[in-house]
Amino acid sequence: MKKKEYIKPELSVYQTETQTILAGSYIEKAAEEDYSEESVRDYRDASGSIWAD
Repeated sequence: MKKKEYIKPELSVYQTETQTILAGSYIEKAAEEDYSEESVRDYRDASGSIWAD
């Protein structure tokens, strides 16, 4: 009977400092009007699906 070779699984945890967001910039939640059909019509393809980069 041939012995099987196993690889021991390991987990490494690293602590890092997060990079800062550009000064003066902020992230805001999208407003309801951002989801209206008028707002998204330019992002629809020929099949009607919405695409984004």
